[in-house]
Amino acid sequence: MSKKNTSTITFRIDEDFDEHLRKIAKERKISLNTLANQIFGNYLDLDVYMEKFGVMMMSKKVFKMFLDKTDVAELKLLALDAGSNEPKEFILFKWKEITSENVSTFMKIYCEHCGYGQCDLEQSENKVSLSVRHNFGKKGSVYLGSFLTAVVTSTLNRECSTIESDESITISFVN
Repeated sequence: MSKKNTSTITFRIDEDFDEHLRKIAKERKISLNTLANQIFGNYLDLDVYMEKFGVMMMSKKVFKMFLDKTDVAELKLLALDAGSNEPKEFILFKWKEITSENVSTFMKIYCEHCGYGQCDLEQSENKVSLSVRHNFGKKGSVYLGSFLTAVVTSTLNRECSTIESDESITISFVN
């Protein structure tokens, strides 16, 4: 793995921020420099783009309430609509082209960064598989499965297979 070039900068931050950042770095057993790089990287790689697209974060509790109060047919329609439009625009805006790798990366980042679950992404020459582990129950799997299928269908025009359980969803498609 090649190292990235680095630069040295100096800037001032509020003392309270400094103390809090040092505490977080110590808890994670990483250097303050590594933590700062992670924060800057997250901001530049994700937050800037998500802000421009109006991505809203909500608590897991509120999302679970939304799922519980919405019937399955409506959840599928909402997920289809959500996954069919904005992801394609986001991918084009951030990466400038639609590729299997960019779509897969988007799905992993979106699920993890927005709090939908932890992802495992496997890509080979022939197949892409993404598994999302979540705590939203069966309706969470229905929503995420429909959303991710819509993303793949609308961007890559490919069929998907899904495997759903109460706490996870796996989506696969030809690479």
